[in-house]
Amino acid sequence: MSDVKCEVIERKLAFLRQFIADLTPYAALSDEARRRQHYTIERLLQLLCEAAADIGLQFLKRAGWGLAASYRDVFATLQSRADLPSELAERLIEACAMRNLRTHLYDTIDQERVIRAIEPALDTYGRFLTWAIARLDDDKP
Repeated sequence: MSDVKCEVIERKLAFLRQFIADLTPYAALSDEARRRQHYTIERLLQLLCEAAADIGLQFLKRAGWGLAASYRDVFATLQSRADLPSELAERLIEACAMRNLRTHLYDTIDQERVIRAIEPALDTYGRFLTWAIARLDDDKP
């Protein structure tokens, strides 16, 4: 992989690391405190999804597989063609579907779902970060 492409992915990985770090303190909050901070939590969940999808798109582009039409397609393609574990791909797809509801306001935002999403998001995006770093490291000389 070219140094430029590596730099792009590494920069996006740094964003993902930062968003995980930013969300982590919210896991210690009570449900009531989480409800008071729901806008921040929602935004961090959105940023996590977008960062993971951007990283995935870079891997697709690097492999010459073209661009995916949706976040779902990004993770499904990584699952089928790039060894992303099925369970992790499904969790990423579900997390990004929740992001679409929030971002596009298709429906009323379920605050209970948002406040319960912190720990699963930290686990899911942490695992994706580990997977992406390993794939990047595999391609370095």
